[in-house]
Amino acid sequence: MSGVRTRRALAAAVLATLLPLSACSGGTGDTGDQGAAPAGRTQGSQTFGELPPESGTPKDGGAVDIAQQPGAGPYYVLPIVPGAFNSTYVTYQFQRLMYRPLYWFPEGASPKVNPRLSLAELPEFSDGNKTVTIKLKPGYTWSDGNPVEAGDVVFFINLVKAALRKNAANWAGYTPGQFPDNLDSVTATDASTVTMKLKEAYNPEWFTTDQLTSVVPLPAKQWARASADGPILDHADPENAEAIYTYLDKASRDPATFASNPLWQTVNGPYRLSAFDVTTNFYAMTANEKYTGPQKPRIQTLNFRPFTSETAKFNQLLSGNLTMATVDQAHVGQVRALKAAGYHVYGAPRLGFNFIMLNFKDTTDNVDKILGQLYVRQALQHLIDQPGYIASKGMYNGAAAESYGTAPATSPYASPDVATAPYPYDPAAARKLLEEHGWKVVPNGATTCERPGSGPTECGEGIPQGQTITFNLFYRSEPQLHSAVSTAFASEARKLGISISVAPKTFSFLIQNYNVPAAPDKAGEWAMSTWGGFSITPYPTMTGTFDSEGSGNVGAYSDAKTDELIRASVHGDDRDAVKAEIEHLRTNLPVLWLPNAHTIWAWKDTLSGPQETFAALPTTVLTPEYWYLK
Repeated sequence: MSGVRTRRALAAAVLATLLPLSACSGGTGDTGDQGAAPAGRTQGSQTFGELPPESGTPKDGGAVDIAQQPGAGPYYVLPIVPGAFNSTYVTYQFQRLMYRPLYWFPEGASPKVNPRLSLAELPEFSDGNKTVTIKLKPGYTWSDGNPVEAGDVVFFINLVKAALRKNAANWAGYTPGQFPDNLDSVTATDASTVTMKLKEAYNPEWFTTDQLTSVVPLPAKQWARASADGPILDHADPENAEAIYTYLDKASRDPATFASNPLWQTVNGPYRLSAFDVTTNFYAMTANEKYTGPQKPRIQTLNFRPFTSETAKFNQLLSGNLTMATVDQAHVGQVRALKAAGYHVYGAPRLGFNFIMLNFKDTTDNVDKILGQLYVRQALQHLIDQPGYIASKGMYNGAAAESYGTAPATSPYASPDVATAPYPYDPAAARKLLEEHGWKVVPNGATTCERPGSGPTECGEGIPQGQTITFNLFYRSEPQLHSAVSTAFASEARKLGISISVAPKTFSFLIQNYNVPAAPDKAGEWAMSTWGGFSITPYPTMTGTFDSEGSGNVGAYSDAKTDELIRASVHGDDRDAVKAEIEHLRTNLPVLWLPNAHTIWAWKDTLSGPQETFAALPTTVLTPEYWYLK
């Protein structure tokens, strides 16, 4: 994965909890064999390679070896993930194979709720969109034989409330005022029906795809206890719910017992955990023979193998020692070799966006005051050469699309302008902006503020005379793409007398430490970071991500107009409100926009299954129960 779901910075995510998605429409790119963007196609392609048709005779059993992202492993089991642990899609995918969400998406490559894989029928809204009625599908059971019931949905919600009472950081999916704060009541009106009364009216599309997809029914008849041998408790009692949550949370933080703790063997997904190596983060899953979903798993064992670098991972892939793995942009030029080794290769941009995160809370050397000036952010964006980055064999190698906003051009909610750069690569324009606002630009030296003050031709409030522009930028150490992008950006800045020092950190470190809501005490340690971007839900409002109080607002961006537009997107049902939000954020620059990289997967031609399950691979959401070895 490249990033995390909005509201869940990590994800699961998402960064994140994380719910990565893809938008795979558009023509098939031919960069897979060339290693660079075709001439004249500076915006990149919306797909990479071709999807093979389902083939071969299915064989039950066997094992597949799936590569994990370097330095990224699952750290938490309970599907109520604290922000500090929601560092990668691995945690999200790890949970999702065992614990199915109430509503699943995507549906193949389509960014919408998948009715077939959801545990419930689509919700019904009534009472002016203030009452939500959810009917669970019959037949779903836990691995111990108990049915998945409405009470299991209520149990999850009661545990989330208990977690948040202890600490608002205990659930990465939390934004104050939203779920579960926006519930007036939730009841299991019968064994298969959940009724939610909302405090306000909400957009049904938003509430379903953003709020209800975060709900994961949990086995109340097994887990509603405060100790391993304790009695089942009434989780509707807040004190009991808090005791239950404390017990489950503690067990979820002990990787050494992940595979041995009986708690985690009660699942309703197609796989259950069978091995976990706390030293390496290797883990294995075995087929849940009691799975009652639409497709019983054919493959018996999934081995998720850890790696220390993208190069080590790719070498194992090329040697045929992995069944499937992602291919980072640095190795796009070797796709022909992968195909010759018997692999299919396919990718697409995810439904999301990539960026350099800005920290508006870093007071070191007045970073907060400087980044608080829109003209400074505009100047910095003018230094990012997206078409050049995409074409460069040292960066994206043609495997990316230009992106200048919070939704890709393929989103039905985005305006056609979203693919057009509001501040295109133009160092001369960047210099002009600085000089017009009172800075003495000293190329390759130290640019300083000459006209302090808050007037239209002055540096800005709180910026003193003689102030320099100095930032640090921490980038994700793997893949190498992040180093190349960060270095190129810093080099352009240096030409305008802006000092940007770059340094690598692991993905997990960046998300857990350089994240204002999750680590406010470290807000003064970083000015910028980049790790691969956010993935978003199909309804692309940035609630929780760029609203002032958002739990996933990593850089603490705050803008009154943004808050107003997000509220209209969430509470209204006019799509133009979401479009207006996207357009405002595109130009107001809560982050600096980078190309949206393709998420590319390679898998052996001995592995097959329905084509739509492989079309979903760029979303980094796996449905291996549909796959088989030939």
